[in-house]
Amino acid sequence: MSADKTVLVTLNVQGIGPEAATQPESSLHGRDAHGRYTYGGGLARVLDMLRRQGIRATLFWPAFEAERCRGLLEQSLRDGHEAASQGNAFEDLAALGDREGEILERARDRLTGLTGRAPQGFRYTGSAFTPRTVPLLHRLGYRYDSSAIDDDAPYELGADGGPGMVELPWSEGLCDATHFSRRVTQDRAYAHWVEQGDALLAADGYACLTLHPRADNGVGRAARLQKVEQLLERFRAAGAAFMTCADLAARRAAAG
Repeated sequence: MSADKTVLVTLNVQGIGPEAATQPESSLHGRDAHGRYTYGGGLARVLDMLRRQGIRATLFWPAFEAERCRGLLEQSLRDGHEAASQGNAFEDLAALGDREGEILERARDRLTGLTGRAPQGFRYTGSAFTPRTVPLLHRLGYRYDSSAIDDDAPYELGADGGPGMVELPWSEGLCDATHFSRRVTQDRAYAHWVEQGDALLAADGYACLTLHPRADNGVGRAARLQKVEQLLERFRAAGAAFMTCADLAARRAAAG
């Protein structure tokens, strides 16, 4: 059991991108427009909450969304949040074949152009990685990945073709979409978060909270976000420190 407790607060910045990858944007209105909530207030509300809590988070940006949220992207950088990559435009990596490296490089370069700094981390929440993915991320200069759910605690990626890289796994139980996609109440989602977070911090001293600013499966709505604040205050009271993914990756690298 670790004496240190570290919580990563991560945000998958997803608006209409998941739907726009397979449907015309012009069709995403009405009941099919949950992602537009991100642009109209959901993301701004999450940033306001993080500012109140004094927490620096890691925001995973698909280039598609970063270009639609430039003002909020810039606000997140002013607030000290990390801008990491979530790919280009919700492509299926497994279907790209020899174009995978080109797409990953384009995503990195587009986000770098918007932020002025190359992203240090990557997260993919679509289909599985290919055998080429980690070596490609390493070649592109990434220091960590945060796509896996195959462990409770960080681990090295050298055996997967990423020497010097670290995996910072996320937990489905600490992800808003896991619960809200099943239409549970915010009280019930909070109960799940507490059980999962308390257990992870007790076992390995590490927990990764994953949020979305959307209206359907995310926490952009005010009532849901209140429960997130309650959870963060619980973690703080338990002695947990909040870090960005890049900071934790750098700390592990320095420790050897």
